[in-house]
Amino acid sequence: MSERPLSDLITRLQELQLVAAPVSTDIAITSAPTHDSRLVTTGGIFVAILGRTADGATFIASAAERGAVAVLCEQQVASSVPLIVVRDARAALAAAAAWWEGDPAEELIAIGVTGTDGKTTTSTFLSTALTAAGLRTGLISTAISRVGGTQRAAAAHQTTPEAPALQRALREMVEAGDEAAVVESTSHGLQLERVGAINFASAIYTTFSPDHLDFHATLDEYRAAKAKLVARTVGSAASRARQLPRVVVVHASDPAVQPFADAAEAAGLQVARFDAYSDHEVLINGVKAELHLTMPGRINAANAAAALTLVAAWGLPLPAAIAAVEAEVGPPGRSQLIGGTQPFRVIVDFAHTGPSLTASVAVARELCSPEGRLLLVTGAAGERDPGRRAAVGQAATGADLVWIADEDPRSEDPNTIGEAIRAALLAASPPPGSSVEILHDRAAAIRAAIGAARPGDVVLLAGKGHERTIERHGVDEAWDEAAAARSALSSLGYSPKL
Repeated sequence: MSERPLSDLITRLQELQLVAAPVSTDIAITSAPTHDSRLVTTGGIFVAILGRTADGATFIASAAERGAVAVLCEQQVASSVPLIVVRDARAALAAAAAWWEGDPAEELIAIGVTGTDGKTTTSTFLSTALTAAGLRTGLISTAISRVGGTQRAAAAHQTTPEAPALQRALREMVEAGDEAAVVESTSHGLQLERVGAINFASAIYTTFSPDHLDFHATLDEYRAAKAKLVARTVGSAASRARQLPRVVVVHASDPAVQPFADAAEAAGLQVARFDAYSDHEVLINGVKAELHLTMPGRINAANAAAALTLVAAWGLPLPAAIAAVEAEVGPPGRSQLIGGTQPFRVIVDFAHTGPSLTASVAVARELCSPEGRLLLVTGAAGERDPGRRAAVGQAATGADLVWIADEDPRSEDPNTIGEAIRAALLAASPPPGSSVEILHDRAAAIRAAIGAARPGDVVLLAGKGHERTIERHGVDEAWDEAAAARSALSSLGYSPKL
């Protein structure tokens, strides 16, 4: 869009939450809205958001200097350019971004995927499955994106993108010929209205357990954020044209997701259920089936079943979807096998919460030989929910040898994080013969684990997955977990498999 009248946006906001508008709205908007004053360009709109550490209203003058011709804000403040007062600046940012991009989500069949764990893998499976079933589907996830069939890595440490970037990606999908879009919808993305202007055709809930309590003050608040996805499942013009039912997919044997199923039924949405009984026996839309995945483990079978359940509930060709999902290698850093000539397995996995690490440890244990051991490198992030540390420590008791390494200490003392994990591990009564060592240098910990591995063992590198930085004291240090593993293998004389 090269130019849009401000009056059109004000009309859109009147339907939403407009409090006050400027007297004169005869203004041409020539660049995209943004909440970052540093990204404002001539003819743009600046949305002043009250953040956790800064008030966007203090940057209005800077935004005007950079060329902003209008400001959206939650309060009447001094401004040299027309000021539009709204009740919720984040919701207004989402509405403005969708307006600027021409509401691309209405031209797509959008599916939201949320849950504490499994979102990225399930989203990847779903994009693959729907495309194979005849519905060309893009993807926005924390690890990768797919637009028009082209896959690319996501930004480092990305959660759901902010609304302007998300809406821009959806517009790119439309222009590239995609018919549907899978949007990994994190609790941050839901709570902060990043997906606020998207009418989802259907939704998937993978799991639910305590997490992100550094951001959500209570478990109830975290649950309420996740529940927003049900409220957003109202269908787009594209999904209505296809006559696709509005479906909410939930885990059949996880009682923690039942409240979302109840909310969906109360809203008149169809509920479909999935499950996994082993690494190849699953429940797809209430029907038992077999899967033979490239990705190992029961947890990935559950993620695949979740994706395939929506395919089945929509009445799309299931055999083609199953074949494509079975061949899917998955996103980077999720149960990623590091191939080589070594006589043991090395797995890179993003598992960074207690439940996800428990599941990842179970997958790794299944791959051990009868006499093989599980060697684990793990950690926990600083400035995040401290409860993760105890949960990770408890989950680590499933390994034989454990190295606690830095994950993203940020401004916290890594010793405090490491000792909390070790204390929880030891308190959980690890098996006889096991050991635990704190080795903050992550590369050194990986070398130690791989160097200690014997034939039939499995080395599990958990916590970083696809991420390309380690955050320490405000500095993003370059990092590549898979590359670190390959380097350690190479130093021992092993070669990669071609």
